[in-house]
Amino acid sequence: MTSPVSGASGPPQIDWPGTPVAAPVTTPKAVTPAAPAPLPDPAVTAQAAARLLQEYLQQNGHEMKFMVDKATGMTIVRIYNSASGELVRQVPSEEIVRIAALLRQETARSAVDVRA
Repeated sequence: MTSPVSGASGPPQIDWPGTPVAAPVTTPKAVTPAAPAPLPDPAVTAQAAARLLQEYLQQNGHEMKFMVDKATGMTIVRIYNSASGELVRQVPSEEIVRIAALLRQETARSAVDVRA
C-alpha cells in the first residue's frame, strides 16, 4: 500500500489518512505602539496644586506666603494664622535654612582657600 507524498521540494512529507494537517505558519504583522500621552507641564501642575492648597488653608483660617531666602536661594513657604498673624509653620524650617546658609558659606570659603 502506498501513501500520497506531498510537496515536491525539500524532504518528502507523507500524508497519512486521519492525521491532522498543520496550519500554515504566518508571520505576525508589526504593531505600531501608540504614542504616549504628553506629560503635564510641571510648572502648571505646581501652580494648580498651590492654588488648591491656598484655597484649603483660607477655608480653615490660614494664609500661605512664599519667599526666597537671599542667602541660600531656597524657596520658603510660611503658613500663618489669619486671625492672629502668628507663624504656624515654615517649610523648610529655620534650622534647615540656617544650615544651608552655613554650608554655602563654608563651600565658598573652601573654594577661595583652594585657589589661593
